[in-house]
Amino acid sequence: MKKKRFGFLAAGNLNIACLGEARHMGDCSQYDHLLNKFPDDQIFRTEEGTVSFLNGYVYNKADYERTYGCNWAEAFTRALMEDADGALKKLRGGFCGYLYDQKTKELLVYTDQIAVKPVYYYINGEKWMVSDCVEDMAEVLKQNGLACEFQPLAAQYMLTYGYMIDDTTFVRQIHRLLPGNYLRVKDGRAAVLRYHFLQNTPQTISEEEAVERIDAAFREAVWREFEKDREYGYRHLVDLSGGLDSRMVTWVAHDLGYTDQLNVTYCRDGYRDEKIARQVALFLGHEYLFKPLDDGKWMYDIDEMTSQNNGAALYMGMTGGRRLLEVINTEAFGIEHTGMIGDAILGTLYRDKALSCGKPVFGQSAHSERLHYAFDEKILDEYPNQELFGIYTRGMLGASSSYLIRQQYIETASPFMDVDLLDVAFSLPFDYRNHHHIYLRWLNEKYPQAAEFGWEKWGGVKPKESHIPLRKVKTTQRLLWERLCAVLPINNQDSMNPVEYWYAKDQGIQECFARYAEETIGNPALGEELRKDIRLLLAEGGVEEKSLAITVLAMVKKYFG
Repeated sequence: MKKKRFGFLAAGNLNIACLGEARHMGDCSQYDHLLNKFPDDQIFRTEEGTVSFLNGYVYNKADYERTYGCNWAEAFTRALMEDADGALKKLRGGFCGYLYDQKTKELLVYTDQIAVKPVYYYINGEKWMVSDCVEDMAEVLKQNGLACEFQPLAAQYMLTYGYMIDDTTFVRQIHRLLPGNYLRVKDGRAAVLRYHFLQNTPQTISEEEAVERIDAAFREAVWREFEKDREYGYRHLVDLSGGLDSRMVTWVAHDLGYTDQLNVTYCRDGYRDEKIARQVALFLGHEYLFKPLDDGKWMYDIDEMTSQNNGAALYMGMTGGRRLLEVINTEAFGIEHTGMIGDAILGTLYRDKALSCGKPVFGQSAHSERLHYAFDEKILDEYPNQELFGIYTRGMLGASSSYLIRQQYIETASPFMDVDLLDVAFSLPFDYRNHHHIYLRWLNEKYPQAAEFGWEKWGGVKPKESHIPLRKVKTTQRLLWERLCAVLPINNQDSMNPVEYWYAKDQGIQECFARYAEETIGNPALGEELRKDIRLLLAEGGVEEKSLAITVLAMVKKYFG
């Protein structure tokens, strides 16, 4: 039996009975099947002719309650009505929602500053829809006899980048609200407005002060996340790998007194990623759970993964994380604490300063370079430099798309993506962040014991600048081995997720890909050019490139089969 998807859908002047039992409020209706981890943070309020809804979690409810002298739901609703821009700028947490005025028919839709809780919208005159599930939205369009058309641009993004780089979805009529944005709809006209945008203008600051600012902001971000668990009586579920990002989350949380942690790891059996994670967890005295991915079963979850992530990114991007959450009693936990994109925040996304600080260009951070499409240059105009283009697209829209899947089991957060920590990190000079210089200094000065464990990225060498010569030796050895594997050829297993090796030895997944393609590639929605491109990736691409093609086919099957 198919598991019922968590989510919500609100609509105006549309019949949503196809989804199940809904609340009806005049010309506005809402269907709910919420994860409901933090019920006192959520809002559903229908008073004074307005419908106010917020889904997710909020760290600073008390700020609004003090300002307005009333409960959280009423206070935030009033704040939105008075000054949406200001109300959203001040809000901290992972959230999305809407405000609908039943008298004036005005609609306000919003997501948080980094879109931890994504939201999608459909606007057509007096008809509108807001949801976190594109599949449900497509179903409502079809049931109401409205256009639900394939968007080829989404396929082109997927076949190159492996994620969406703007508000596009696989349904032409449905758009995603981008991080830090909100939507106003009045008299059938929609306007997207920005209330928050990162700045990466460096300040003049000493390294000593930079370390202090990083530490204060990171500890505050960790406290916010873990205290939200504690507020509701949850234990702490914390990702842990052989990298630095997740290590710092679990280490600093432990240092702050949040010791009741379950650390979880998933990767290839016997790989250093797991060995290092286990050493850290056992040193801190945490409960520890490891799931090896060598059975490859997660590679078969095509329809499940694409349904849960709305086709926002390639289906293999989360690897076995979903399978792990399936076997955990997630009812005991509130937030899955991750180290999402920490490497690009306290480090840099691009090591070349001229590229990072220069004018944005297409082609960087793509999963495949076999196909070449001409994307609209106006997308680049939204970003002052390449780094911010990469952080918003590759980071928030790409890597963080796994949150859409995780949120079918648990809420999600990363201290590295905390709004105030981001402000601190991007105020630092590029040279401080490059090559993890300030990251390593912060780690070694503030948490020296955490530096006594190897770093997977450095081949198991300890993350200390004094160990850089040894790291260079390890790196050279790995590069030589990679070249040898390419020449012989040998499937390189020196990876936490050696998908090429797993695919090569698993006849079943090869047959699964071939069968999936055969059953779906003839769909007329694709068009001949896309069909040709998909066949190219399937025939000549590596496993990851094949998964890009399979993801497109899965979305066509789902919405237009």
